[in-house]
Amino acid sequence: MDYKETTRSAGVGRAGFIRDPSGLLMSVIRTLASSDDDRKRQQEKQRLEEAFAESDEKLDVLVASNYEELARTIKQFGKIGERISDSRTRIKHVKESLLQCKSLLHCRQDELQKLWVQGQEHKKALALLDAIEDVKAAPENIERFMKQKKYLHSTLLIIKMLGYLNKDLIKVEALGDIRNELTSRKVHMHENFINELHKQIYFNSSVATDFDGLQKCDFENLEKFEDLDEDPEKDPFKLMTILVLCIGLLQKIPEALEVTKVKMDRHINMIITHTTVEISDLYYKQSDQNDPRRLLQLLEKLFKKFRCIAKAHEHVLYMFSHPVNSPRDPSTEYQLYDMEEVWSKIQSVLQLLLQEYLDLENSAAMTQNTGFGDTGNTLASHFSRKKATRPRVAKLFRFEGSSHAISMNTYLREQRAEQRINAGNPDSANSHDFVDHNMTAQKVCKPNSRNITYIFGPLNVFIKEIEKAMKYTGDKKCLLDDFINDYIQNVFIRQMQYEMKKSFDAASKVTDPLRALTDVSDSKDLASACPALLQSTIVVDKCMWELQTLMTNLGGYHDQFLAMASSLLSEYKVTLTQSYRGVVQPEEDHQIISASWARDNVVTGFLRSLENWKLLQQNLSKADLQKKYSKKLLKDFHNEAQYFVSRLGHGLIPETRYVRDINDLVSIANLHESLEWFAKRLDLLLSQINPNAPEDTVLNLRQLHRDYSAQSELCLICLHVEIRIHCFVHLTEMCKMCSYDIRSSDSLERDNQVVALSDFIVELQKLFQPVLQPRKMRYMFEGLGQTISAILINGAKFIPRITQHGIKKMCRNIFSIQQSITHATMSRESHLDSARLFYEMLYHYPDDLQNIVVEQGVQFEETEYVVGIELLHRSRPGSGTESAKQARIQRLREIISEQMHKSELAERKALKEQDDE
Repeated sequence: MDYKETTRSAGVGRAGFIRDPSGLLMSVIRTLASSDDDRKRQQEKQRLEEAFAESDEKLDVLVASNYEELARTIKQFGKIGERISDSRTRIKHVKESLLQCKSLLHCRQDELQKLWVQGQEHKKALALLDAIEDVKAAPENIERFMKQKKYLHSTLLIIKMLGYLNKDLIKVEALGDIRNELTSRKVHMHENFINELHKQIYFNSSVATDFDGLQKCDFENLEKFEDLDEDPEKDPFKLMTILVLCIGLLQKIPEALEVTKVKMDRHINMIITHTTVEISDLYYKQSDQNDPRRLLQLLEKLFKKFRCIAKAHEHVLYMFSHPVNSPRDPSTEYQLYDMEEVWSKIQSVLQLLLQEYLDLENSAAMTQNTGFGDTGNTLASHFSRKKATRPRVAKLFRFEGSSHAISMNTYLREQRAEQRINAGNPDSANSHDFVDHNMTAQKVCKPNSRNITYIFGPLNVFIKEIEKAMKYTGDKKCLLDDFINDYIQNVFIRQMQYEMKKSFDAASKVTDPLRALTDVSDSKDLASACPALLQSTIVVDKCMWELQTLMTNLGGYHDQFLAMASSLLSEYKVTLTQSYRGVVQPEEDHQIISASWARDNVVTGFLRSLENWKLLQQNLSKADLQKKYSKKLLKDFHNEAQYFVSRLGHGLIPETRYVRDINDLVSIANLHESLEWFAKRLDLLLSQINPNAPEDTVLNLRQLHRDYSAQSELCLICLHVEIRIHCFVHLTEMCKMCSYDIRSSDSLERDNQVVALSDFIVELQKLFQPVLQPRKMRYMFEGLGQTISAILINGAKFIPRITQHGIKKMCRNIFSIQQSITHATMSRESHLDSARLFYEMLYHYPDDLQNIVVEQGVQFEETEYVVGIELLHRSRPGSGTESAKQARIQRLREIISEQMHKSELAERKALKEQDDE
């Protein structure tokens, strides 16, 4: 076994230190005892010596390297040993002294006990003296705390002092007055706390800048909750917590709850009064004192304050309901009010306020006279039995407008404004006058049912907040929501019906509604190209857009107002139809021709297919019209003239079949322009209708829009036809009744019918000018020359005989009519030259007509040439027999056919050459 194994087995560690010396010794002994050979013992001895020598060397090296540290350690160890020895000695002396002291005290035990008792008596006496001093200073300190609004300190102090006076100092008669004073102060102190709590709830909570949540405190150390160096009104909610604590410490919680519930109405009304005064003071210098937007401003301020008041009540109720926050006497039972009661009070007061500003009493009286049904399509409610209403008692005297009242109100406003400025809050009233000061405030605006349109949106938002705060679900609604809904449904909507019905009747139920016009030339609200519209149309338009405004402002009642609009438009349509029939069908069994044609799809289809109708719909400028004035337009004018002649050119027209009063035509023109303008306005309104509106109502409105547009076009076509019918009336009668068999030049004056027709055209143009737009004036009078020309040429078949002087007279008639139409159209009417050429053709003999056609070309219709030959045969007895006349007519037809064929060939050739180029 080598040295390492021996030392390890003997307890020597890896670092060379002996862990257990006895183990090493026993190992050596066992090795020597087990060896029988001296040589082995000598070897073992030698190894041990070598090991010890090595250890000595290592020890010397370690001592040499750590000599200084080892020296210090030995020195310190020596000092510690000395101190331990000294301490043992002193402890021994103390024990001996204590034993000696104990022995001495035991000898004087009775004397020491007497001294201790005397010390306790003196300490108690000093404590009582201190208490007396505190009691004497208590009233002054309590008063100081109350002025500084350190209510918790004052409450704790008065409770503590009364505890002294009613226990330890109860027999001190000199303190009787202080005891009575503090007792009396304690009895009334909770009233001050309740008033201050109400002030914080109803006033300071509304001006608090922030609220971090419910304030809690530790009741094992109450005084530290109220910092004497902090402004108590800086945090109104913490002050409310302190006030509730004070009321609880005074055991007056039941009284505080009862007073709070009783005075809730009064204080909320006070809030409304103060806020009303604020708004009134802001605008009292302005001339317009009836701006309904001020009511909205008033309500927005009230809503903000009521939200803060509700938060304050919620905070106070939390304080009252948690014993951890407000010490509660188990023997005292009280019933807390809840937030639903608070919101109910707020809603009740708001409802009374709204009743005043919405003029509920007068509005409700007017609801019994509605006009357009209960938002339906009937007029049943207009004819329903009216309820008897109690007459209002008028006030005999009102002093608000007297000079004394005005001066006093101005003075008070200036005082309040100065107080607000000094308080640093120009938008609020003086807090010191909040509870005790009674104010009288005028209304911020005039009561009117239409005020609901300004306030409905914010009011509806506030109602939703109330329902959310009260955790209403489903169809359950709050009282204020029921009031608003009932007011709008049963009062406001009916009043709107009544007012619109009244305005509608005043405009439509007049002697001649189609002639009652409104000047809109200076109105920027009415986008019309004509200077005047029917008064009834303007009224209905205003009603429609007012209903649109109501649909927007009162979105929840969109469908009811839309139904009202549909009912109003339906009734107005009936009114206009009756007025129109009064003009076009004055007798029950006779309708004028123009109105009958306007409703005939065949006639209207033909007129709408013409170029002049298409140009009318395009609303082109004058320059564009000149470009569009093509051969097709001239051809259509000719076709229209021939169409009218084919239907009306067979005889006289009875007086019952045309409009005899020119003013009735102006009435139709008024109706047309108004209907066209109103249809455009109605189309604009339909584009703004809520897409979720009832489908049947929207379809009905769109149908009404189409009906108004169709009626407008019907009136325009009726006028267009009627003017031409008047031409037939005058000119056909002239050809039939007037004699053109004139033998001298003494009777060449114009015929009376021509004068009448010329006067009619000039007068009609004068009357239409301020009514119809220029493009419609063109539609009325352009092409009229072709029609008159066709009438005059066709009228030749009614003339028995015509001489050269008669031809001259007819040409004068044509020239007179031509001048009238030129004045109407502001351009020379060259189409009447055709009629003049036709009658000038009659200067020739019948056989000359064939040569004229060959030389001048085909200028008239074949039938018109036939009429001319027949008139020449009647006018010239020597012209030949009937067979000769028929031969001339047949020959003329052949020539006309040849000339038409040549003309077509020439036209085709020209077109081909144009295409080749």
